[in-house]
Amino acid sequence: MLNPQSPLPLYHQLADILTEQIRSGGYLPGQALPSETNLAKQYGIGRPTVRQAMDILVRKGMLERKRGSGTFVRHKEHEVDLFSLAGTSQAFLTKGIKAVPELVEPVSLCSVGLDDTNPFQGRDAIFLSRLTRVGTEPVLLEDFYLHPVLFAGLDKINLENRSLSEVVSDQYFLHPESARQTFRLSSLTGARAKRLGLKDSDPVLLVERTLHFPGVEKAVFSRLYCRTDQFVFSQVIRLS
Repeated sequence: MLNPQSPLPLYHQLADILTEQIRSGGYLPGQALPSETNLAKQYGIGRPTVRQAMDILVRKGMLERKRGSGTFVRHKEHEVDLFSLAGTSQAFLTKGIKAVPELVEPVSLCSVGLDDTNPFQGRDAIFLSRLTRVGTEPVLLEDFYLHPVLFAGLDKINLENRSLSEVVSDQYFLHPESARQTFRLSSLTGARAKRLGLKDSDPVLLVERTLHFPGVEKAVFSRLYCRTDQFVFSQVIRLS
């Protein structure tokens, strides 16, 4: 139930409750949610508060409004996750492959030194590094740099077995509006090579991504080091 004493706004609390109900199957894709009036009565709040919660879930793509019919749970679409490879958790999942992410460098505030392709060069950024395994084999290493103000408090959020895009969407109510990606062959040395089970001279596919959010450009930068000896990594390109 909602907690009026919580510092979290009531509409945010209701959005979290509805999100959990949708993910747990309480509301199925295509199913209509109760009306705003009924939800307001159920939770003892005003309709404007319910409308704010519903607006959040519409923006997140979990709900859709149909004029004259109500608000419905959207059917999931297979889209490229800009925080992962087309790629990481979701792509492995759709192929029936269990991929396990592991945080190998915890969330911390760092000062980014000389790094020509990193938009945070010469500035502070929130940093974390994650390794993805399939079975016992490491297949993907991801280094993330995030805007320290936009994503303040990330160090207090449990990232275990959660995609970063899910955290950014659920906790910060943010979605990237555009992105830039580059691809090239590279190699790793030291601890990074060891984490992927590679020798210093072994090639990896390096993907660099810069994500832009409404009002804040270059808010997330990531480097993805991909082993291609066991998996072929691809990206879906939509023409419409």
